[in-house]
Amino acid sequence: MIRVALLSRWHVHANDYAREANEHPDIVIQAVWDEDKERGNQWAQELNVDFEENITTLLNRSDIDAVIVDTPTSMHTDVILEAAKAKKHIFSEKVLALTEEDCSLIFESVKENQVSLMLSLPRLNDPSYLYAQDALDQGLLGDLTSIRCRLEHGGALATDANPNGWLPAHFYDKETCGGGALIDLGAHPIYLTNRLAGQVNDLYCQMNSITNREVDDHSTVLVNYASGASGVIEAGFVADKSPFLLELHGTKGSILVEDRSVRIRSSMLDHSDWHTPELPAQADSAMTQWIKHIQTGEQAQITEKDMLDLTRINQAAKQSAEEGRRISL
Repeated sequence: MIRVALLSRWHVHANDYAREANEHPDIVIQAVWDEDKERGNQWAQELNVDFEENITTLLNRSDIDAVIVDTPTSMHTDVILEAAKAKKHIFSEKVLALTEEDCSLIFESVKENQVSLMLSLPRLNDPSYLYAQDALDQGLLGDLTSIRCRLEHGGALATDANPNGWLPAHFYDKETCGGGALIDLGAHPIYLTNRLAGQVNDLYCQMNSITNREVDDHSTVLVNYASGASGVIEAGFVADKSPFLLELHGTKGSILVEDRSVRIRSSMLDHSDWHTPELPAQADSAMTQWIKHIQTGEQAQITEKDMLDLTRINQAAKQSAEEGRRISL
């Protein structure tokens, strides 16, 4: 049994990870820490577990094997490094850190202290991605020429029930979040396109704030890949009914994904019209991969490269938007 502490309820997915941990047969939640004492105390009471006011005290407890990190993004590096030095396994909300340098520090500490690190990148486990990756690997699209991925919701839009939108106000804090829509919601299109299209040569990013927040609520990234393919990444908090979209186009075919619906048309298949393929099964969640790695050493499908490349693209995109120029990677 892996005994886990929850580190902060700051992120909107913190409750989801607590729920998944509670439902996992090999995890037991032992304690909560939060940089907001009142919020953490309330959460601990709801979960009927201890609340530890001091994170160092918590991490020194012998009855804690691992931590789930949902702190403000700006705190990730310090919190994760302290957890690793305390020899606690680490599961974290994306992004891992705000800079490549901090990611490298985390990887070094994780290796030195022989603990397991996992980042939640859930769409890498989705059947639509798994099918698209397999189709590419089989050559059903020929050479990839372009890719587009879009993910947007209406979290920043005013409604009668939520005049400031349903996202918490702290999601627009530039210092704690490290950005806005792109670094949070845009993480999913970024890590998907990183996997599907490969190494990025350079990119140009435009960040907008349609609702006049201090961070972007809608961003577009134009990407050139080492393969010669081009890409478009879109993310935002200002389109209430926008579906998830993923397009892959190649010299021999195309794949279109809308939400969880997948279509393919390829000259490599017997039929020349659009076809709805049978999709593979959902892969293990990031949390299940993490637990398996802790218990058996089984290699996770989500890798350090996925984690690092996600930060690299975000860091370059932020620089591009601030300086108004294309950034080479």
